[in-house]
Amino acid sequence: MIYKYLPLFFLFLPYLVKSQTLVFAELTGSPSVNTTGWNVTGATYSGDTGGDADAFSDEIILTDAIGSSSGGIFYNQSIDLSTCYQWKVEFDFRMWEGNAADGIAFCFLDVPPSGFVSGGGVGIPAASNGVFVILDTYDNGCGANPEIQIYQGAGYDECGPGMINRAQGMNFLRSSSYQTCLIEYNSGTLTISVNGTPYLSGNYNANLVGYMGFTASTGGLNDKHSIKNVRIYADIAEANAGPDVTICSGETAQLGDLVNPNFTYNWTGDSNLSSSGISNPTVTLTNTTSNPVNYTYTLQTTLTNSPTSCPDNDVVTVTVNPILSSTTNASVCQGGNYSFAGQSYTTAGTFPVTLQSVYGCDSIATLNLSINPVPNTVLTESICQGSTFSFNGQNIGNAGQYTQVLQTQSGCDSTVILNLTVNPVLSATLNETICAGESFTFFGQNLITSGSYSETLQTVSGCDSVVNLVLNVTPLPAAPTIDSNSPVLCPGDLAILGANSVANAQYFWSGPANFLSSDATITFPVQIENMGVYSVYVTVDGCESSISTSPVSILNIYDFENFDFPNVITPNGDGVNDSLDINGYYKTCQEYKLMIYNRWGQVVYEQTIGTPSFSGKEKNDADLVDGIYFYTLSYGEHRKTGFIHILR
Repeated sequence: MIYKYLPLFFLFLPYLVKSQTLVFAELTGSPSVNTTGWNVTGATYSGDTGGDADAFSDEIILTDAIGSSSGGIFYNQSIDLSTCYQWKVEFDFRMWEGNAADGIAFCFLDVPPSGFVSGGGVGIPAASNGVFVILDTYDNGCGANPEIQIYQGAGYDECGPGMINRAQGMNFLRSSSYQTCLIEYNSGTLTISVNGTPYLSGNYNANLVGYMGFTASTGGLNDKHSIKNVRIYADIAEANAGPDVTICSGETAQLGDLVNPNFTYNWTGDSNLSSSGISNPTVTLTNTTSNPVNYTYTLQTTLTNSPTSCPDNDVVTVTVNPILSSTTNASVCQGGNYSFAGQSYTTAGTFPVTLQSVYGCDSIATLNLSINPVPNTVLTESICQGSTFSFNGQNIGNAGQYTQVLQTQSGCDSTVILNLTVNPVLSATLNETICAGESFTFFGQNLITSGSYSETLQTVSGCDSVVNLVLNVTPLPAAPTIDSNSPVLCPGDLAILGANSVANAQYFWSGPANFLSSDATITFPVQIENMGVYSVYVTVDGCESSISTSPVSILNIYDFENFDFPNVITPNGDGVNDSLDINGYYKTCQEYKLMIYNRWGQVVYEQTIGTPSFSGKEKNDADLVDGIYFYTLSYGEHRKTGFIHILR
């Protein structure tokens, strides 16, 4: 019975065209299957069976091996068989783990399924209408199951009139391992192959728009039904007419999407398209009415290199909103204003205003405005403070603008305006401070004593102006006294100079080497360049004292460069030349080291700054014999050498 339908398959084989290459939908993925775009219903879920070598959830389990169960999974995008003449479906299937019920169905339905049936219906919804390929493993009394069936009609009945063709005795369909099924559609003919071998073909005449998917069910018996590696191929050039567009009259709308070089495009609909054969034409539209107008354009897309590919249609609507206009004629009196479209206008002219209409487009409102003249008289007067000005029977003493309004024949006001200025009788008080010995010039007077003074002047406006002066003469602060520790002993020692404290005083020190300071007491290390006279004065309330001075010097400023070393000492206790006292001979603060050697080069004495001077004795305090001794004097990186004679 397997071979009964092979001649029919080979009959249709010459009419098949090249294989489909574009993936329309798929159920693949690892470690988890990707079900994006698919609707999963009933008992169906993503999981794992024992039918492959991995433990990944990369399989769609349509039903578990339990009784009275059903489920399905369908792709949510439709295909129109009246225009799509070729497609194919390839998938792996497995029916095992139970006792052979009920089977798996590939479905092409006119509407997405809303419910499933169990038992002999292979899960196919009872209210569905379409074409089905069934891998049937349970015998319902109408054939030698397992079978491969092609069925068309409303619902599914294994014994019903919709059975187009069946291949019987397919015992290999139920297996613990996955097998591969290929369903090929060509212009109304279906061909089914399993594991690369064609088993069944059949014709049907359904030119419907439908949805592809899979169902399965169990009844009194059970099996686990699962599929994986699902790919649906259809050469469909997806049409994308773009979103609906709303523009204003006279504007240009962009339709469509980016170009795909593999697609051929054909636009139909209302006129004014820039091109009907590109992916993204533009259209410029006008609307002379006062209401929005809709224009509809349809895009059909096909594959350029596949004449038998499935075309796709998409529709876009362009709404063109009107641009409205109005004119208003008005007049105002000179100096008045006219409010129009939220703005105030005070000059004659034509004023177009662009507003936003309820449709979001420009609305042009035009104002034609004329100005009626208003004769105005302006009086400018001034008085001195305390006087009054007579204006139309009023005696006015305050500065300001005063108006009398009359009526013209055109109904506009005729205005007499008085701008009155009240010139003040000025009075100003000056507070000035000078230091004793200074003078302040006040209107030709040189003032040197504290007191109050005044002067009356005439302003340019003819009003009095009184200037008062309060003069304060501040006594000079006394010169500061200076406390000093100068002279210092050595270069680098700190000099401390302190001026006596004066309340609220500021101190100003100056000295050699550009020395400046504002401290009451100054402290600094003294070098030769810092020696000299330091001066200080103080200021109190801006008045300066006289200057006080103090010298700064160093006692010991010599070094060994200019030191002539003595060559004889007479340590006999007579108090004359008893020792070699370097500090006594030569005032210096320079660090040094003196070494005394006998004629055999032995060190007999060593002296540094602060240690006892050499008095003709050894380091152990024993007297040295008279004679000639040698010395080295080290200071810094320098050294002097010579001899010294001891005579008693």
